[in-house]
Amino acid sequence: MSGNTNFGLDFSEAKSIASTGKPLEFTAKPKFDLRTLYAFTAPASAQRASGPCAIGTILHYHEIGWNHLPKDRHGHPLNDPYIHEIMRWAECPDLLGGSMGTSPAAMLKGLRKAGLVANWYAGNTPQATLNLIHGELFEGRPVIVLIHHGPEGEPLLLEWEVVFNIENDTVSSKQANMVQQDKKRTIAEFTAQMTMNLQQLSCSVITARKD
Repeated sequence: MSGNTNFGLDFSEAKSIASTGKPLEFTAKPKFDLRTLYAFTAPASAQRASGPCAIGTILHYHEIGWNHLPKDRHGHPLNDPYIHEIMRWAECPDLLGGSMGTSPAAMLKGLRKAGLVANWYAGNTPQATLNLIHGELFEGRPVIVLIHHGPEGEPLLLEWEVVFNIENDTVSSKQANMVQQDKKRTIAEFTAQMTMNLQQLSCSVITARKD
């Protein structure tokens, strides 16, 4: 998603978070260690592919995929054929013919098509959203988050990322356009990039789990 604030998005599926707004305390260890989460990057020939990469990462985490695609010696699908298959199968990116990336609706459609229970939360407070993300990670479920990469005051430059760890003051996520993939931000930096002037789209996160 990129460069225009008139998205023409359907916000009917955006959910509110029931929360006190206070930071949650997690004293026990998470049920799963997500620090080794395997993720995918955008092929050189694919534009605005953060959505397909995020969908692909979540599907692969839940061991959902296609037998006909080539795999490496560790059993992971080869990056480019896998992401191109996600793009074809999930019909994304979809906004303005794909030039503006993948809509939340298309993200939900792709995840649900794979049999996952997926929900989109948006327009909530940063603290309530952080609590939700932290709770999902505690249960061993990575979370898809919409991040604004543009400088303050510039048009929106949005990308989907997959958050897989929050430890102390650091939020770790997978980025589609980074060779190294892991992006680390302070909670303040993460919150600032998750919050947008367009309130309906601000603090957009997508959760996905097996039923």
